Amino acid sequence: MRTSSSLRSTPGSPVRNGFAAQFADTARRIGRVASQLVQAQGWVVYTIGADGNAGHVLWAEEDARRCAAYFSGHHRDDPLAPHRIASAPHAIGWLRQRLDGATVRYEQDFMHPYRLSDALDMLLPAGPDGPRLGVSLLRDAPHPGFSTDQMDALADFHALAAQLLAGADPRARLAARCPQLTPRELDIALAVVAGMPNKQVAREAGMAPSTVKTHLAHIFRKCGIASRGELARLAY
Repeated sequence: MRTSSSLRSTPGSPVRNGFAAQFADTARRIGRVASQLVQAQGWVVYTIGADGNAGHVLWAEEDARRCAAYFSGHHRDDPLAPHRIASAPHAIGWLRQRLDGATVRYEQDFMHPYRLSDALDMLLPAGPDGPRLGVSLLRDAPHPGFSTDQMDALADFHALAAQLLAGADPRARLAARCPQLTPRELDIALAVVAGMPNKQVAREAGMAPSTVKTHLAHIFRKCGIASRGELARLAY
């Protein structure tokens, strides 16, 4: 059963303590945007324990049985455990790139029984000098694994997610960099930066999708940019 969960306090379920509660809402936003970006079937944002493995769930939209099984011991064998990918570029690991003879146990004991076809994990700082968090993006079998393009998209998103956790105020930053934007244009720009497609922006703003496209054209012209990616870089 796919579930969405927030703050509780046991290993493998959401944790309520200090920094975790502080970053819970931001963690949820990051998980959802990253999941949409790579078309994942499930995602988990977790704290990192003192042993370098995943510690506690901060937020999740994932199969509850698989999540519980992972934290029952399989997390120690995970090829994408935080201590194994911390030195990777952008602190991102791709499961299919790390499956080899040494990880056959993880594949046989966890991936196959719990119908996991692939995963991308990304590590993030929780504040300038604070603890780190992990984001796990999951593909269910029999869906195919992630693509190189999706791996690259997650790498591009990494800096934005880190800025969010560092406490950046995207509205203030975007307003300072593009002072010619109206308050309405700022609302639309920030919704787009958060990963919303035009149709969803239109529903939430109470306007037609064609009007959103017109606003975006004005935003791009005023900011001197040509893409959503450039808009995100201005905001973060």
